[in-house]
Amino acid sequence: MIVGLLTGRGGSVSIPDKNVIEVLGRPLMSYAALMANQSKLIDEVYLSTDGEKLKDVGREMGLKIIDRPEELALPTSQHKDALTHALSVLEAEGKKPEILVVFLCNVGTHRPGLVDHCIQQLIDNPELDSVVTVEERNEYHPLRTKKVGPDGNLVPFLETEGPISTNRQDLEPALFIDHTFWVLRVSTCFGPEAQGQQPWDFMGQRIKGVPNSGSIDIHTHEDIAYTEAWLRKYGWTSDETPSGDDM
Repeated sequence: MIVGLLTGRGGSVSIPDKNVIEVLGRPLMSYAALMANQSKLIDEVYLSTDGEKLKDVGREMGLKIIDRPEELALPTSQHKDALTHALSVLEAEGKKPEILVVFLCNVGTHRPGLVDHCIQQLIDNPELDSVVTVEERNEYHPLRTKKVGPDGNLVPFLETEGPISTNRQDLEPALFIDHTFWVLRVSTCFGPEAQGQQPWDFMGQRIKGVPNSGSIDIHTHEDIAYTEAWLRKYGWTSDETPSGDDM
């Protein structure tokens, strides 16, 4: 069984009601819901939230609601705890998914077809723990990053030996997880013996990165404007969803 799970809090520090704010004529979370509902491989789609407005949108889109406890919906709450809670709710319903596809409600930059492409990668490669979307962003390369030292001045974030090129294209590709969605093998990503890479240890150790382009999660009003421009670029309108035939 493959389950899609949208996750989003009702409260938002950066933008009030961020997950349901209108983006290109749709509630923001509806983009993730559309991708989950249109998947040919996902069997059921759930929404984990404490927010009533999110629940209303979820019900309109046919999602099954998981009421997230207040203590798991705080700004300081950890995503893993919300996922573990959702799996416990599913287990109480007699459902034990082999694969959990996690969507973030504050991500609108979705390309149709990418979800099933990544799910199929996990199905076809049983040695993998998870499949996630990534983007090369060498402008933020760890070797170019600084931190504030004891004297208040900038020092390298990582201690290295030898010269480092100032040309980002000379550096080893730095891949960033863009959080469009995560495809997780439940048996190896969760449970008392699961030990994954930090900080997202629920992704396991054997993580495959699938290249993606320009996807972001929304935190500012500028991110909303960017997301709308990105959606138009890839063929979205307030009424139409691109086909995804290029995947």
